[in-house]
Amino acid sequence: MIKGFLNLPWFVWAGIALVVAVIYTFVWPKDRIADLTGFRFLVLRWTHALTWYLLAVNFLLRGLDPKFSGIANLVAASGGLIYLLFITKTFFVK
Repeated sequence: MIKGFLNLPWFVWAGIALVVAVIYTFVWPKDRIADLTGFRFLVLRWTHALTWYLLAVNFLLRGLDPKFSGIANLVAASGGLIYLLFITKTFFVK
């Protein structure tokens, strides 16, 4: 197994990220975004979970083979951009 961050295998990190993603998929603040519609609702409802799913894919790619590191970096970067969109829509753009 390929060791990753904190000397844990990448598959362990993928599992952790997947658990967090599933939690954010099913448990979300319904009362806080009940009055939202359109694009902002879509962003606040789904992008945080999508970020964690992309991190899980990133960790899986790293755990499969080091030659997938380039693709894993792109997946992680896209997750970061999606998270930036989430933060922007949550705190700055009303």
